[in-house]
Amino acid sequence: MMPAIMRPHAPDQNQENQNHAPRRGRLLAAASGMLALLLATGCVYRINIQQGNFLDPEKVAQLQPGMTRSQVRYLLGTPLASTPFGNNRWDYVYYFRRGHSHDAEQRKVTVYFEEEKVTRIERFGEDGTPAPDSTVDENMDADA
Repeated sequence: MMPAIMRPHAPDQNQENQNHAPRRGRLLAAASGMLALLLATGCVYRINIQQGNFLDPEKVAQLQPGMTRSQVRYLLGTPLASTPFGNNRWDYVYYFRRGHSHDAEQRKVTVYFEEEKVTRIERFGEDGTPAPDSTVDENMDADA
């Protein structure tokens, strides 16, 4: 008797599907993970950023030349910055930006003193007040 010719065994269709099943599962898990990651990045909470002294427009409008330092401090609080030499200028700065917004609310008030009294006030902010480079000298208006 002649030995039977050994033919390579043709894989069964079910066996082929079983070999690819682990790869498909890993691919599906990776794709699901990537999709979940992409969806989660859109749900990131971003905090509001608030810095400096809150400058209430009503209180800023009450500032007048001739006020004392304590009156200014009562209205606006402790200044964010003051000049280290002479202490004749107080700066109040306010910055606020909501989480995902690119727009920021900014206000700045600079108060100048001579002989412990307010002599000049510079205002800049969201409420239509002039920019810092267009300084308003309050004393000039009183002299005119």
